[in-house]
Amino acid sequence: MELIHAALRTRQEQTDLKRSYQQDGETRYEDLTIYPLIADGIEGAVIRLDDVTARVRIEEMMVQSEKMLSVGGLAAGMAHEINNPLAGMIQAATVLRNRLTGDMPANERAAAEAGTTMAAIRTFHETRGATKMLGQICESGARAAEIVSNMLNFARKETGARSSHNLSELIDRSIDLACNDFDLQKKHDFRDIEIIREYENDLPLIVCEVGTFQQVILNLLRNANDAMQERKVEGKKPHITLRVAYVESAGMVQIEIEDNGPGMDDVTCKRIFEPFFTTKGVGHGTGLGLSVSYFIITESHAGEMSVESQPG
Repeated sequence: MELIHAALRTRQEQTDLKRSYQQDGETRYEDLTIYPLIADGIEGAVIRLDDVTARVRIEEMMVQSEKMLSVGGLAAGMAHEINNPLAGMIQAATVLRNRLTGDMPANERAAAEAGTTMAAIRTFHETRGATKMLGQICESGARAAEIVSNMLNFARKETGARSSHNLSELIDRSIDLACNDFDLQKKHDFRDIEIIREYENDLPLIVCEVGTFQQVILNLLRNANDAMQERKVEGKKPHITLRVAYVESAGMVQIEIEDNGPGMDDVTCKRIFEPFFTTKGVGHGTGLGLSVSYFIITESHAGEMSVESQPG
């Protein structure tokens, strides 16, 4: 009403853009335009409503896409920066372990000059647990280097080049990436989830794009992780089962990812691959993950993607 009065008073049209409202549990947007209508001493107004939901969502998608490109570049840059000190740390720890425990002439000479023997030094370090701790440093460093390598491979821009891969190995690498995904806001860690692998032996190699394939697996694992937090609160151990098998009749490799979360009703299952559809709260999901995954599998890789679920 304030806009209507303003339009009549100023004799100029008034607008209120991207007004949000709820319809069937979905947030939609409209542009409101009010035109003053004054004729033969009668004052009125024409109110026009334009549904701009699709346009707003496309704009949001473009913003999100730019943001993800920035995040991808940042991740790659961070991985490169982490690589340098990490390599130095691993090298120093490896050299230190060799000098403290290794059977080398230089070690024997240095020990003799210090008035002791390498056997005594090794016994001391084993008694105090230093040898074990050095091994843990090298092991943790190698694991961190593998994480950085995975980040670089995932963040690297996809050139469209494809090659043959064992999907079981690619899934395992995606799991390693997901295990390092810690949500500080929700305070939950993917490593708390039990991973059950049921891989068929002697699987044929499949031609695919590594980066986009890993993106699909990561989206599915993260969605399962988010959904199972409710089940975790109920005291049940969350777990994800991954099955990979060759379907000879179809000439395809079939991947199943199953979780023991709360499940989904028929309405959610029918809309789960729709762009911008999400069951998460505001600020916790864009509704693009599964729709992008569906496009990658069906369009880019000529495969099939479906969902089966029920509440509970």
